[in-house]
Amino acid sequence: MTLDGSLHPWYKVNSDATVFSNLKTIGIGVIIRDHEGSVIAALSKHLPLPLGPSEAEAKAMDEAVLFAWDVGIGEAIFKMDSSVVSDAIAGYTTPSVSIVDITTGTLLRLQNFRRTQIQHVRRQANKPAHTLALHAKGVSDLWHG
Repeated sequence: MTLDGSLHPWYKVNSDATVFSNLKTIGIGVIIRDHEGSVIAALSKHLPLPLGPSEAEAKAMDEAVLFAWDVGIGEAIFKMDSSVVSDAIAGYTTPSVSIVDITTGTLLRLQNFRRTQIQHVRRQANKPAHTLALHAKGVSDLWHG
């Protein structure tokens, strides 16, 4: 078992979103770490979508799931700082009308993975993903490494 309580070969996938109201766009940040905490991939994406905060967070989670799948992750703990979205995807609450379409798609994509968990984390624990979401304002395409 590792320091964060996960078992190998689980990966931790943190996502966050920020709304650029004046641009009517959003920024998405995703960071994927292995069971030792080493970063294996990151994404900073700028999307021309005039979404509110909950919708942007739901879209960030959806992009995180797509990104993790593209990277080749099979077992992941998806973490985000929006309890509204994490609770809806984890099945603890019914998604609001504004995010139901996005979360439905995310749930379908999660079925492709061998195992997943959805966790809510405090904003402080999600700073790297938040920084990547803010960075997206100056990004015109996908960045990962």
